[in-house]
Amino acid sequence: MKIKKYLSVLLVAAVVLIPSASAFADENSSTSQITPYVVGVGDSRANAITITPNEYGGQIFDLFIQSATDQDWFKWTNTSANFKRIVVNVGGYSGNGPTRAGVIVSYNGVSELGPIYTAKAGTWETQSFSNIILPPGASIYVVVDNPNFTSMSQYRLNFSHYDYSI
Repeated sequence: MKIKKYLSVLLVAAVVLIPSASAFADENSSTSQITPYVVGVGDSRANAITITPNEYGGQIFDLFIQSATDQDWFKWTNTSANFKRIVVNVGGYSGNGPTRAGVIVSYNGVSELGPIYTAKAGTWETQSFSNIILPPGASIYVVVDNPNFTSMSQYRLNFSHYDYSI
């Protein structure tokens, strides 16, 4: 009986959703005019985007820096009982603009290290932070900005974590 009820609800939902048009569709726009603005998401450390790694320990974000004051913040907390090795790469892909990436490591909210920037900050080149060892309970923050802003900059953030034994 539960299967019939579940299937009927699923069928009704499908019928309702299939013929609907996108709420963001515009007759006068073309794909070359799409402006991918994400405003107010992760724009401060307090509102950092939570990194949720996949089953392999990684997550990728493709976002934009829209002004000289725009910052995108990301946060991941080591909730395991093991040390983790963190690798963060920002930029370096075709179409990416100049950005500056930094990391801050917060040790259980008591003390912190950073922000740390790479020598390639403010360039189109890949900015890599590798072999950052994060103890259990510690958090890592990644901030991406462009203080030398001239135009909107696209970037890719690639976050990975791996088990590390001391």
